[in-house]
Amino acid sequence: MIQETGKTIADSISEVREAVDFCRFYANEAIRLECLPDHCARGVIACISPWNFPLAIFTGQITASLAAGNSVIGKPAEQSSLTGARAVELMHQVGIPKDVVQFLPGYGETVGAMLSADERISGICFTGSTDAAIAIYRSMAKSCDIEAPLIAETGGLNAMIVDSTALPEQAVKDIIASAFQSAGQRCSALRILYVQNEMESRLLKMLFGAIEQLRVGDPWDISTDVGPIIDEHAQSDLLDYCNRMESENRLLYQRELSAHLDGYFVPPSVFRVSGIEELEREISDPFCM
Repeated sequence: MIQETGKTIADSISEVREAVDFCRFYANEAIRLECLPDHCARGVIACISPWNFPLAIFTGQITASLAAGNSVIGKPAEQSSLTGARAVELMHQVGIPKDVVQFLPGYGETVGAMLSADERISGICFTGSTDAAIAIYRSMAKSCDIEAPLIAETGGLNAMIVDSTALPEQAVKDIIASAFQSAGQRCSALRILYVQNEMESRLLKMLFGAIEQLRVGDPWDISTDVGPIIDEHAQSDLLDYCNRMESENRLLYQRELSAHLDGYFVPPSVFRVSGIEELEREISDPFCM
């Protein structure tokens, strides 16, 4: 089910492990909180999760809310509704009452907006874009109790600094894992690479060679390293970004994709920028700049 979002098999296995870790961690937290005399649950928590971690973040938000004694309405991103439905089904099978965890699929602009504007909601856990988090915050301010919390995890622009003391082989390995795993569609992905001048030529040569060895293709194929982008809209937006960067002579390297690929693919690419201030927003894609 996780692969409805285009995750490779390796990414999917890693996410299942992360979801299990969340369950274990918050089960222990429930025991700890039970011993606190002043702890009390808030009520109904809406958990709104993203498509790029359709099992791990969805499970983590729900189990955290349950551990604190709340009931939960789980609304996954519309692109990953099947994974969310299966996750809730499994929760019910292991004994969590159906009236404690309820599944509510739908589009963010309709279902998500109604949840954040409902005065019966006692708090919201949200992972997604900064713009969406601001919209939820404003909606809650109008409708929800003043003490209802919003726990929002939004995008990121993450950097790596490689100086002359670094081992280039190790640096390239970490760059590849961070920038291109999950096709770069994660807030923790490497976006900006700062390289000391003395290291640049050697490091980039190794990096381009490593990118060339990446297998881009069907996420169901166990040998695939980089799968597709989530949907057509995202692909179009990102290809436009690639074309703009190339027109500005910023393209350093771009992996050529097979003409036989079927899906929403974007080529792994490296662009040159002067610094992180040139990035106006999070670019969720297999890029390194």
